[in-house]
Amino acid sequence: MPPKARTFRVRTEAVHPVAATDDRYDGGKPPPILSVSVGTAGYKRSWNWAKRMGQAGVLGRVQGMFIYDCNQATIEDIESTVDQMRRVPRGGDLPVILPEFFPKVDGFLRDPNAYKDFYGLIDRDLDRMVDLLQQRSETVSAPPQIIIEWLGFGGHAKLGGLLHQKLVEQFPEALFLPIVLLPREHALEENMRKETWGAYEGTMCQMDPKSGLLVNSYPALLTDNRMSRNYAAMDDKLAIGLASIESAMDYQSDSGSLAETIASFGQYSNGWLGMRVLSRRVDVAEVRPPSRRFRLPFGNREMAVIKGKDNHLTWSIKAALWDMVDTKRKDLQMADHSPIDDESVMRLVITIPANSEGVKEIEDDVRDQLDREGYEEAFPNLTYSFAPARFPVSSSDHHMFISMVYPLRSPEIPSIERIMGKSDGGRRFGEDESLDQIGFGTGHFMPQNGSRREDPGQHSYLSRGRLRRIERDQERENSRSVTADDQYGNSYNGTENGYGANYRR
Repeated sequence: MPPKARTFRVRTEAVHPVAATDDRYDGGKPPPILSVSVGTAGYKRSWNWAKRMGQAGVLGRVQGMFIYDCNQATIEDIESTVDQMRRVPRGGDLPVILPEFFPKVDGFLRDPNAYKDFYGLIDRDLDRMVDLLQQRSETVSAPPQIIIEWLGFGGHAKLGGLLHQKLVEQFPEALFLPIVLLPREHALEENMRKETWGAYEGTMCQMDPKSGLLVNSYPALLTDNRMSRNYAAMDDKLAIGLASIESAMDYQSDSGSLAETIASFGQYSNGWLGMRVLSRRVDVAEVRPPSRRFRLPFGNREMAVIKGKDNHLTWSIKAALWDMVDTKRKDLQMADHSPIDDESVMRLVITIPANSEGVKEIEDDVRDQLDREGYEEAFPNLTYSFAPARFPVSSSDHHMFISMVYPLRSPEIPSIERIMGKSDGGRRFGEDESLDQIGFGTGHFMPQNGSRREDPGQHSYLSRGRLRRIERDQERENSRSVTADDQYGNSYNGTENGYGANYRR
């Protein structure tokens, strides 16, 4: 007889709703994370991240949420939402710190210099809000370990830099993770080229006195609205990716928290971090629980994750992990930049909507498959871990998520032209144009060489990991034999844009 299908109950642990958490969470350890957002886009992204942290059961690791937006309607909406959530008592309150001074009812209307007429009152209001953060850190008896900054390039762009300086002075030992959102709208792009990018470099970066190049003090996670017009879906992927790392640390302490991951990646990055997120549907069904002597009227069924008799779930996870390291899958990235570097450090987390017992059994099966295929041999600097976390996508489907963070290694600090492309004098980019021609990464994160060739082991029985190592060795050999004529216009550099490895825009 074929083996029976195993089932594991869907993770149903109590979650922490936004604005209601407990300082005593996580064994009495002080919450290490502080969230700071500026502008309406930053607020929406940070708020969605907090919800996903709550669904993963790790919102208790957040000290507070700092939201600065000069749009009074936005602030009133936040206050109304927080009041509704706090009506249900659940431990202590998570502070949501908001501004009190609104220079204009409708905000700055995307003008990055509109704040100057009200600078004195704005500066004083920011000082008040930062003082509240300091009081909060004293309440939990520890300053924040990591401050996540949700930054954009709209009307609050320069105020975000001003706030960053105040936070650095107040918490000099904290680690900062700026999350930069590159705009899609042409007006914001032009403002970014003219001044807001310079303001960002002036506050977030430092000059190297020897080379004269900008050196990013805090590696920033790069996200780009030009990747998709479905901004909500992209923001959700970002929120799940960040929350997954914390949930993995909560499930297995040696997997490393977000702060530990960012701190360790800083020495490998030249100013930028990348993220990839992939989701796969998980089969869930109603099953009968073990017979009990006494049953509740509606308690005779429960939802369970199915680990089929053919191990389809573990195979699906294994296949997804290979997709995560596929350099051709640029659709998984949060921004249009160079593909992952096989030799670089990478941190990967797999979250499954099953209970801890089920995740442990599934993890053992997946690791066994990957060991047989040479996964760690192909990517010796990649660490991956599992965690039980349920991130609802819809009422009918359940999904697992695979999230990865990695440094973008580049030979030099990018300029605004390399990130956004040169200004076209007002011409709008067509939807059919490739971002390789006009956007981030043009002539900057190009691989050294990547000539076309047949797969040397496509008919062999070598493991996938061993094949990847062979491919990289051949690429190195090919790069040494490229002639000067082939380096310009004739060689294939992996992005199909017709330029060679030494081309620089």
